[in-house]
Amino acid sequence: MSAPSDSDPVDLPRRIWRRVYWSLFRPRVRARYERAIGSLCAVLPALRWLPLDARAHIAIKYLLSRDRVLVVEARLWNLYRLTTDPGLPAGALVECGVAKGGCLALMSLLSAGKRQVWGFDSFEAMPAQSPEDEGDGERWVGVDVSGGLGEARRTLAALHAEGDWVRLVPGWFEDTLPKTEIGAIAVLRLDNDWYASTKFCLERLYDRVANGGAVVVDDYHTFVGCRKAVDEFRAARGIRSPLVTTDTGGEAWWRKEA
Repeated sequence: MSAPSDSDPVDLPRRIWRRVYWSLFRPRVRARYERAIGSLCAVLPALRWLPLDARAHIAIKYLLSRDRVLVVEARLWNLYRLTTDPGLPAGALVECGVAKGGCLALMSLLSAGKRQVWGFDSFEAMPAQSPEDEGDGERWVGVDVSGGLGEARRTLAALHAEGDWVRLVPGWFEDTLPKTEIGAIAVLRLDNDWYASTKFCLERLYDRVANGGAVVVDDYHTFVGCRKAVDEFRAARGIRSPLVTTDTGGEAWWRKEA
């Protein structure tokens, strides 16, 4: 059933019924659906007989319905496709900018312990911008969108995606990345928002991404500074791999070529 519109060519009784449905019944159906998803997520480890995409569907719907992610559904399914690609090279799954941990938890769930999973975040309020950001997104400076390290751990626990293969590294990227030995990277997901942090993570980690691996930039179409950092980096490195848009409001990614 589509959303009601006064311009729909329907008779008045049908229009009234649709208004009643959308205002009264649909919220109840949605609440029941969310409860069902929550119940399925609680027993996710026992559902290994389900196809992986079905388990991913449960996990994704849970993350969205419980507000455990700050991204739209299209980006979660793109992450699913990239991390389960049979041609994905050996290497870790790395996210810089974990926030509440939804994307990291999904990667951990899909890896099933077969890949190392790294999550880097200050788990503090959003840092100051640099002149390259041109003030775009300035209202988010000083806002804590993550809820702290505990929130990310709770999200991992909710998807039963905890394990010794998952490492959460709190602290600013400039302090933590130089001290951490990650090894080869298969998927690098950057949710850094601003110019300086995006540029730093690319310069520090891109050479570790294996040929055939994927680089995902969550805020490419969202913030000027992030897009500028990516464009400058790709130009400086002569990267010609096509930049693929996941959704026009935010994410873009590319495959690293030899």
